[in-house]
Amino acid sequence: GRFLRKWGVRGTGDGEFSQPQGLAIDGDVTVYVSEYGNDRVQVFDSQGRFLRKWGVRGTGDGEFSRPQGLAIASDGNVYVSEYGNDRVQVFDPQGRFLRKWGSGGDGDGEFSQPQSLAIASDGNVYVSDPGNHRILVFKPTI
Repeated sequence: GRFLRKWGVRGTGDGEFSQPQGLAIDGDVTVYVSEYGNDRVQVFDSQGRFLRKWGVRGTGDGEFSRPQGLAIASDGNVYVSEYGNDRVQVFDPQGRFLRKWGSGGDGDGEFSQPQSLAIASDGNVYVSDPGNHRILVFKPTI
């Protein structure tokens, strides 16, 4: 519990935040942060130095509406759940869009405001679906 460092202030610029939500760290200690308020993902080194970002507000591939959960798979791909678009998107570590799944609803594979997500050692993706009061599990496909 000994404090080490902090970074970021409120704003929209590189290294600034508006409602950071998801946080994940890869094997190289690169820090990924999803921002609910700025509809993007920012990436930092372990000291908090800004490296890159991706995403803008929207509904298209690689665009976000209130990104929440964030997790990194063993292959380095970055999974992001979207509260506003009721889906999960997958990106490579540089932020290039790879694939997506999900839509609004309460059926199998549908979401109502997905939030947290985690990736198990077997690769399965667990997503909290609070609007439907459940957890969904997916097998990633390429």
